[in-house]
Amino acid sequence: MKKNVLAWIGAGLWCWFAAGELPAFAAQTERSHFIVALDGSGDFTKIQDAIDHVPDHRLERTVIFLKNGIYDSEKLIVPKEKTNITLLREDREKTIVRYHMYDCSSETSANKCPAESWALWRGNRDLVRTSATLTVAADGFIAENLTLENTAGPVGQAQALTVTGDRGIYRNCNLNSYQDTIYLWKAGQRIYFENCLIIGRTDYIYGASIAFFEGCEIRSWGGGWITAPATPKEQPYGFVFHRCRLTYADHSPRPGDDGRFFSLGRPWHNYPKVAWIECEMSNMLDPLGWPTKWRMDYFNTSRDLHLYEYGNTGPGADMSGRAAWAGLRALTEAEAADYTVEKVLGDPEKEW
Repeated sequence: MKKNVLAWIGAGLWCWFAAGELPAFAAQTERSHFIVALDGSGDFTKIQDAIDHVPDHRLERTVIFLKNGIYDSEKLIVPKEKTNITLLREDREKTIVRYHMYDCSSETSANKCPAESWALWRGNRDLVRTSATLTVAADGFIAENLTLENTAGPVGQAQALTVTGDRGIYRNCNLNSYQDTIYLWKAGQRIYFENCLIIGRTDYIYGASIAFFEGCEIRSWGGGWITAPATPKEQPYGFVFHRCRLTYADHSPRPGDDGRFFSLGRPWHNYPKVAWIECEMSNMLDPLGWPTKWRMDYFNTSRDLHLYEYGNTGPGADMSGRAAWAGLRALTEAEAADYTVEKVLGDPEKEW
């Protein structure tokens, strides 16, 4: 699997990632690569300024290198026209991009809170469509070794990341929030996550896109649901988790969460498709897997919902107590062979 993912990223860019260094030509006259540093030692002090400086519809990759620091004063967007951008880190734990907006009931601030924060960004409609710290509308976006988080806490929808673009790659990233951490919004769009830590409690990986999670840690606070999928009926894949670890988070920011089971998910709408392949599952996973009946009168009887498991391990992997839904079952070995990254996301040499 990894061989083809390297093809998507490009051999040269991968070498920079592996070495953990900024490309040597970043300081050359050809300004296709930029440094962001809070202390003024780079080309920009703000991430959005660097993004906005990238030429529209660029075919070549532009690398924006973030020096260590906590970037917490910006609600960020990669607009649709800013294609093929990479946000590259100096250190995963020391390069933190965070904001604090959340959805609320406030007509005066377009149902976004805090109102004073919303007021800073109200002129950019795409930016405030969700409360995400980072919205990615462009194709070909890559994030490497970053922490993206929404610090609003248990107050409502508060995304760390909203994605509407295609061909996104997130590698070695921490993605943290409480509710709705990652919104994979648009059907048909393809996103790849590798070796990421994703933290949340309520529907914290959700949407209609096609996403492949390779070797990620999925860390849940108690009482909630990992996924809220909304896969279109005609779309063959939704969310695929391969060799991931489902772990439990103590000390929830919300009283009453600790000690409760978490769940694989709850269907949102359309015909959700989620596959768990060779994952390690915590003993705090609800034995039902999908325990919640939520606003869909057909979800437990329709075989067009594909809620699949195969080859998982750990105390939570026992399927004998799973909910008796028509579309919830174990894959056969032959069926599981169709859940490779190439088949789920497409041939990178032809499509990426």
